[in-house]
Amino acid sequence: MLARHTARELLMAYKLRSGVSYVWVGPAPVFLDLYHNRYFKLSPSGAAALRRLERGQMAIPGDAEILLGSGLISATEYPSIVAPTGNMPAITGSYFDQARRPSLGHVMVAVIDQLWALAIIRWVGLAAAVAKLERRIQRTHGHERHDDIGRLVGSYRLIDLLLSAENRCLVRSFALARSLTRYSVVFNLVIGVRTGPFGAHCWIQKGERSVSDHRDKAREYVPVLIL
Repeated sequence: MLARHTARELLMAYKLRSGVSYVWVGPAPVFLDLYHNRYFKLSPSGAAALRRLERGQMAIPGDAEILLGSGLISATEYPSIVAPTGNMPAITGSYFDQARRPSLGHVMVAVIDQLWALAIIRWVGLAAAVAKLERRIQRTHGHERHDDIGRLVGSYRLIDLLLSAENRCLVRSFALARSLTRYSVVFNLVIGVRTGPFGAHCWIQKGERSVSDHRDKAREYVPVLIL
């Protein structure tokens, strides 16, 4: 029975479940589950099973059961690459540190988009917010003007004087991302994690420059999701 069970595992193909991404932080994988709005780790045996799955080896009895039971993977008809989230270029500069004086129009955009981000994350959910934002980003063609980036960042810094940016990185970054798409700016939205102690942070990055934070803010985090 055990041999038959192992043979079935070897013949099946697996993929990451929709809405799940992960990154290795030292010896442990840290997962982001968008649909359940949570971060979590695997047990040592689960981490070992994931390592084998990444290499295309599910030869140890019970590997699939562990990962399926954790809600990380699902069976699929065709083989799919299971891999951690890639990295981003090291941040060497920041638009945030070189913000320009905002216009009234840019401030209004920043206010509207922060209300949008707050509403959609709170009432619709993180997975839906990511999906909507990802579609907007994919339609952005990169005809931006440098002045618009500086003025948008200046608008968000102005709002930060009234609403502290502390503990608002998710809403603030989703809002800024939506604002940037209005001006055809190409960028990445990144959610990163750290361990010891655990922490998570969301930021906007354009090439090697941070858009949403001071230069050093995101350096201690490893990307677990990149849009």
